Amino acid sequence: MSLTLVGRRARLLAIRDLIDAGGGRLHAYGYAKPATGADATEAPLMTAVLASVSFELHATDAVMSLTVETNVAVAGSPMWVRFVDGAGVPIMDLAAGLPGSGLPAIITDGQDPPSAQMWVGGVATITCSIAEPE
Repeated sequence: MSLTLVGRRARLLAIRDLIDAGGGRLHAYGYAKPATGADATEAPLMTAVLASVSFELHATDAVMSLTVETNVAVAGSPMWVRFVDGAGVPIMDLAAGLPGSGLPAIITDGQDPPSAQMWVGGVATITCSIAEPE
C-alpha cells in the first residue's frame, strides 16, 4: 500500500489527535521496551506534559516533530519513550538514544559531549521526529 502525501499527513494527524486527547504526556524509560502497548514495568526516568497540540506538522511534508524539556525523576539511561493520552492509554512507543544515534527520539542532558546517564534533578531535552513513509 502506498498513500499520497494527503493520506500520509492525515495518518500523522490521527496519531497526534490520539496523543493530545485529554492532555498527552511523554514518559522516558531506562529498560528494554516491552511489547507496544504493554504495561510499563518500572517507573519512568522522566515525564513531560505535552502542549495541547503536541507535535508540529511540517508545512509541506509528512513529518511531525516536537521538542520538550523536563526534569529527570529517576537516574538511568533512557532507552525508549512512550506517548500516552490524558487517560494514560499508550498511543506510541519510540526507541530513544543520544544525538547522532539516528533514533526517532533523541534525549540529551545538554552536556558536551552528551551523556547517556541521566541524574535525578537534571534537565533533559527530548526531541522526536516521526515521518510517514511513501
